[in-house]
Amino acid sequence: MIFYLFFGMIGLALVCVLAFPLTTRPALAATLLMACAVVYTALIKSPAIQLGVLVYPADVVYVLLFVAAILRYAMQMARLNRLRTLIICLLLLFLLALARGFVRFGMKPAGVECREMFYFQAGILYFSSFNLGARVREKILNVWLGTSLVLTAICILRWLAVLAGLDIAFSGAGELEPGFRVISAQDADILGVAFFASMIMNVNQTGPWWQRKLYYLFGPMVLLLQHRTVWLVMLVGFLWLGMQDKRFRRQAIWGMVTLAILAVVAVAFLFGSYSHDIASALQNSASNEDTFMWRFSGWYQLLFANPARNTLNDIIGQPYGTGFARVIRSGVVDTAPHSHYMDTFLRMGILGMLLWLGSFRAGIRRLKKLPPDVQRHIYPGARFWALVLVLQLAFAFTYSIPFHHSVLTGVALAGLGIRRRKENDPAPDAPPDTAWSARAGGG
Repeated sequence: MIFYLFFGMIGLALVCVLAFPLTTRPALAATLLMACAVVYTALIKSPAIQLGVLVYPADVVYVLLFVAAILRYAMQMARLNRLRTLIICLLLLFLLALARGFVRFGMKPAGVECREMFYFQAGILYFSSFNLGARVREKILNVWLGTSLVLTAICILRWLAVLAGLDIAFSGAGELEPGFRVISAQDADILGVAFFASMIMNVNQTGPWWQRKLYYLFGPMVLLLQHRTVWLVMLVGFLWLGMQDKRFRRQAIWGMVTLAILAVVAVAFLFGSYSHDIASALQNSASNEDTFMWRFSGWYQLLFANPARNTLNDIIGQPYGTGFARVIRSGVVDTAPHSHYMDTFLRMGILGMLLWLGSFRAGIRRLKKLPPDVQRHIYPGARFWALVLVLQLAFAFTYSIPFHHSVLTGVALAGLGIRRRKENDPAPDAPPDTAWSARAGGG
């Protein structure tokens, strides 16, 4: 017992040493996570080490982020406010469900089942603990846009491989002829968010000129990848932006027309001999309801035919390790329910739902209530960060929130590294990094 305790203390000390540099470097953390996303997509099969359970690169990074967040609060580098309190309460509810799972089902079943939710909890806890100025937000967004360009290159190479008849197995190949879903919906959503980032930068005239035009690339890519959930999420984004600012109504109309034209041109260039197959695939993607009905049937079973449900579990959630067994089309399925809403309700109950939605609502309201002269200096604009939260709420309906999305979600919930102008400060129209931005830090 003393032997295990001794090495446990050494291991904890080592993790703290490795995590400490991340207490002041959120851009580095974002780079590590997006690198994991690229590696997972490029290698098709995620690399892992067998240590009793499979340990993935993202597991290591998120453990370091979790410890770094705790260190930030312990060293008073981050101070509590209403939004951070909601996030911490949600984390405590998650830890309660995990502890109950450890006691009832053992560490391995509970630990494996909580992995995706741990990513989400650790990510938003870490990034939201910072007060982020324009410079750091720009760095993180550049990492996101760079990742999107890499994913675009991967998609094009895989499409070319399909056309060349190469026998390369990857996610989505063979699902639709001639294999357009070459990356997952979670990765395609990275391109969707990057599309809106570029479009908002173009409207606000912020950032380098070439980044302001990237939405002409990412939009057609999302259309060609044929993930209906991502299409619907982007539609929600267009509608929300249109209701917030009339500039985006005009941009949305012309943007969708332009994207449709570019998508047709891309199809003709890359897949000219497959035009009939592409038209059929797009029509099938837009009208096929089998996948959604499969999910809906599973949700119904988990809500109304779930023996693990009781009053206590409905309030605080079922222990991790309970599983998600349900009967769909005469077969037993025990995979995750493909909905962050369902995941949250089943494992953290009604209270967890209220805390999660309450934190997102508080983040959106805070960003919308900022004075206009402050909003435009939260690179690339406060409206973009509010939109990130809206997009995540839409995407979470039919998917769990993927680990890399905790980056921008956490940044959207982070403190604002800006200060109100004093008498001797530069004028409001001065460059953002001199007038309004501040280095990332606590507070």
